Order: sequence, then C-alpha cells, then structure tokens
Amino acid sequence: MKAYVTGGTGFIGSHLVEGLIDQGYHVTCLTRKTSNLRWLNRLLTAKSAQVELVVGDLHDVAALAQQLQDAALVFHLAGLTKARDAATYDHVNAGGTKGLLEACLGARIRLDRFVYCSSLAAVGPSRAAIPQAEDVTPQPLTDYGRSKLKGELIVREYADRLPITIIRPPAVYGPRDTDIFLFFQMINHGIMPILGDADKLLSLVHVKDLAAGMYRAAVSERAIGETYFLTDGEIHTWLEIERIVADVLERYTFKVKVPFFLVELLSRVTEAAGKLTGQAPTLNRQKVRDLKQRFWTCDSAKAQEELGYRPAYPLQKGIQETAEWYRTNGWL
Repeated sequence: MKAYVTGGTGFIGSHLVEGLIDQGYHVTCLTRKTSNLRWLNRLLTAKSAQVELVVGDLHDVAALAQQLQDAALVFHLAGLTKARDAATYDHVNAGGTKGLLEACLGARIRLDRFVYCSSLAAVGPSRAAIPQAEDVTPQPLTDYGRSKLKGELIVREYADRLPITIIRPPAVYGPRDTDIFLFFQMINHGIMPILGDADKLLSLVHVKDLAAGMYRAAVSERAIGETYFLTDGEIHTWLEIERIVADVLERYTFKVKVPFFLVELLSRVTEAAGKLTGQAPTLNRQKVRDLKQRFWTCDSAKAQEELGYRPAYPLQKGIQETAEWYRTNGWL
C-alpha cells in the first residue's frame, strides 16, 4: 500500500503522514530542496522503511509521474498560505494542482483516490450565524481563497478521469501549529486580545481529526467526486477559545481591546516592509478583511453521515493536548 503526499513536511501534512504510516502505508513525500524536515525527522529515523522523501516541483509533470509509480492514494496538501500577489498564489495553488493531476494521468497508475486539501477560505465567510454546507455558492474574500477555489475547479475538471475528493478544513489547530501558538503566548503572558467590538463565530478542527477525516474520505467509495467540510462539530467564539487556553495554562488574563483601525495600520506597515525585503508579510490588508468577518463557520454533517466521520477532539481536549505539546517542546 503506497501513498504519495505533497506538503508532508508541514503542520497538517506531517500529521497525515504519521496517520498513513500507522495504517500500514509506505508514504512518499514530495519536498523541496529548502524544505524543513523537523516534523518528519523522527519518522525518518524510527520508520525509515515506510517513508521516503523525494525532491521535486509541482510543475515538473514528467518527474512527478515517475515518483507516482505504484501510488494508490495521492494527497495534495502543498500550497502557499502567504504570497506577495495573486499571480504567485495562482501559480502554486492552482497551477501546481494542475501539474500534479497531469502527472497522475501520465503515470498511468491505478489510482484509488486523489484528495485535494482546499480551505474554508475558498468558500468565504458565512452570510449569517448558520454554518454553511458544501453546496454554498463560493465567494472567497482574498487572493489566497480565490487561488484555492481555482484549485478546486481544476480538480473537478479531472473528475471524469480520476477519482477525486475535495476536503475544505476551517481553522486548524493542534501540536506543531505556529499560528494559534501566538494566542497561547499572549495568554501565557496574561494578555487576552479582543479584536474589534463583536465576538466572532468560527469553526475549528484539531489536526489529528482532520488527518483522520482525510484518510477516511480517501478510502471511502462514497466520497468519490464529493466535497466535505471537516470540523470538530461545534461552533466557537474567540472568547471561548481564549478562556479555555487561559484555564489550561492556569493564567489570569487582562482583556486588551484592539480596534481594527490599529490592525489595518499595522498591516500597511508590514506590507511596506515586505516590499522592501521581498518577503510576503503574514499580516496584510486582505488578512485584516478576513479577521473582520463575523462568521467563519461550516457544517461537517455531510462527512459524518456519508463517511462516518467522528471527531475525537472536542475543544477542551484539543487545547489541553496542544498546550502540553508546546510545554514539552519548550515553546511555552
């Protein structure tokens, strides 16, 4: 049993690789020469017979086709989450997806499934407090979201030739995550940041639930040609998340209101600095537009009904495990 994973060195991808190895798969991970292998080093030592690293480019179709030989499952997680312009996002997130699909056809393999990891950003925020289902009309807000939607549309163009499944995660957290870690850091120092005036609703998924759900979708005949949201089954507020983090860390916190005009001002500064350094800033005006939205929610009922998907990490358990991992690894 062989699986091919792009983005396997990343936060989500490394958990997926571990899960596939636990299921008995030999996993080939596409990497770049500059890839950081820190999350895979333990597997490379302890499970060397089950994991293989190959260096390549999503646009080198011929080389990818050679690497894909004998692969039964392909998981495409690689992509850009920050870039300086829309063209760069599209080149990697849409163009790279097309390259991998062409390689799957060129390899002439009997593929059981091609799983594309998209994002809730490809759909955009909910219009109201009701979580959106998979059949909602996509209205992405950002260049990133639009590039992921383009990737979805490209995947669907191959649905008559390859067995495809699309997964749309909401915000993902868990061990190894560097994004939500910023909140853990601030709360660990006694600060609970409140962005804007209204508390916001959002969906979350623990990274291990997401990895398990992607695998379940990959081996389910019912999932061929389908799209799924994967969440923890609940709707949360940032205040709720921060309160649980504070309880887990046993910290008394002071609420600090941060008005959006200050965040927007900071985003302009970081964008200007990015132009000078040639680096894509983590915070920009499009990110601020994301943060302003009241409802980033989706419903995983379809995955629960059709795939038997059952998230194992309610928020309290997920935050507890994440905090323990940060502490054990010296992040806190």
